[in-house]
Amino acid sequence: MLERYLAIIDHSGAPLERLSPEFLATTGFQSVLLGKSSALLTACAAQSLTLPADRGVVIGPVFPRHGPAARILPSDRLFPDDMSQGDPIAILGERYWGGYVAVLALENRMVVARSPGGALPCYFTMLPGGWAISSDIMLLVEAGLVRPSINWAEMPRYLAVKDLPQARTAFDGVAELLPGTAVQLGEGDALARQFWNPWDFVSEPLFWDSQEVAERLRRTVDHCVASWASTSRAPILTLSGGLDSSIVAAALSRMSERASSVTISTLSRDGDERDYARVMAQASGMNLIEATYELADVDLSRSVAEHFPKPIGFVHELAYHSALLRAVGEAGADAVFTGNGGDNVFYNSSSVRPFFDAWKARGVHRETARSIGDIGRVTQVSRWEVCRQIVKAARTMRRPYQWHLDIDLMEVDAADAVRADPPQHDWIEQAPLTRPGKLGHIALLLRVQNHVEGYLRGFGLPMVDPLMSQPIVELALAIPTWKMIEGGRNRAIARRAYADLLPPLIRDRRRKGSPSSFAVDLVNQRLDEIRERLMDGELVRHRLISRSALDEVLVRGPAIDRHYVRLMALLDMEAWITHWQAIPNGQGHHPPGFASL
Repeated sequence: MLERYLAIIDHSGAPLERLSPEFLATTGFQSVLLGKSSALLTACAAQSLTLPADRGVVIGPVFPRHGPAARILPSDRLFPDDMSQGDPIAILGERYWGGYVAVLALENRMVVARSPGGALPCYFTMLPGGWAISSDIMLLVEAGLVRPSINWAEMPRYLAVKDLPQARTAFDGVAELLPGTAVQLGEGDALARQFWNPWDFVSEPLFWDSQEVAERLRRTVDHCVASWASTSRAPILTLSGGLDSSIVAAALSRMSERASSVTISTLSRDGDERDYARVMAQASGMNLIEATYELADVDLSRSVAEHFPKPIGFVHELAYHSALLRAVGEAGADAVFTGNGGDNVFYNSSSVRPFFDAWKARGVHRETARSIGDIGRVTQVSRWEVCRQIVKAARTMRRPYQWHLDIDLMEVDAADAVRADPPQHDWIEQAPLTRPGKLGHIALLLRVQNHVEGYLRGFGLPMVDPLMSQPIVELALAIPTWKMIEGGRNRAIARRAYADLLPPLIRDRRRKGSPSSFAVDLVNQRLDEIRERLMDGELVRHRLISRSALDEVLVRGPAIDRHYVRLMALLDMEAWITHWQAIPNGQGHHPPGFASL
């Protein structure tokens, strides 16, 4: 079942009175009073974990770090004993993991914490005399607690750095609680703090045994996949035949007898991965459903991200989701598993940054010299070219990390506004300048966070990204970056970990398929409609996107091929804007200054 919740803190002491009886009846949520001024409503009350002394509730799957690979149930006796030994948030982060949100009711305030993996969303908004917290922005709107008003000042940020997670959303008065963060909501203030920081797990061991670490990684991945499998009766895996999804297939097929898989291909060869998926499905013994991208599944008036308070989608992904949902129905699946995040966690990088980490840790050493050759084999260039790139990058590596700004097709003023106040993230700002490789690794982890909440939430379907599990991420953070490209192969430790379970075609695969040909076909076949939507759209009207620049791009030929990714994002953003502008305003109240949270 999809985890959904709504929590309210009302300093007047009547939290449920803020909600109409009709809303309570429609949602079917069960309510739990937390102290005198707080209430929690959830669709999964029977599975929620109550903290000792009625201090609060943990919603969503929680797994033990050590012990059975299964979700902790309310009947478990050890969990409440653990939680009574200190700060529950700290204990959750250190002894447990999962896809949870913890709600603690304290006197005159509430503390909310979101798991480091970020699988369960968490949005919050200030009310007159209180706060509301929810897994779904639409729940807040339907409850009359939020008015869906687009914050146009935030839209340039989503155009330029949509993959960098931020506490501010694109809605007035709505903030997102970021993964690994807790927020204390008091009377008129919100104080956030990190209870999990990736830099705490970064280390460069004096001695190294790649095989030993690979075996440990395999045990960790197996345990995490088995834990997630315990939450699903019949999971279906999106299997591309790439390394990451194949690792999940190898683990999941041994943990779940009813697991099946689906591969989704384009008509073009560069997006047809059926040969790889078939080989892996046969090796793992999983049934494979073969599906294709269909242009008819793309409705340009629909947004992939319409259930989020942030425009982060690409419109061509509508076809992927439609094909996936048909496969879910065919397989009778109750959850979708993916290999998402594997590139980020296992460090699929073509950067020279690992050399600088090796130099810092080893100095003049054979491992440092070997890293040059490994980088060359990963990037398929000569050692001399790698050395040239290292010299060129040396000065940059001593500077703070600069997140790449995508200002393609943006109006000058909008682009300048982002340049003048570039978004940042605590994980980046706290980075030591002596670890450029690990800094790049952590930046990769940030790039996937906006996408782990699950694009299928709008369809009531759980989406599980097991490779983003906290124990896997923590172990990967401890692996030196130059070891992650050992032998000239990206994600080298992960390949070694599952070498005996992956067919050679999969284990040694270097290139990945792409739906790019489908996206280009979409633009070429619907160019007139796309021109109309973008040239006369809200992004042009609000002077965020340049109409003249669009006019030059939206012609058949090489220009579209170069800009197709950007066009997919712009089309989805236009549909997102239209979707939320069409929803009637609720009865929410947004006090001045809330956007500063």
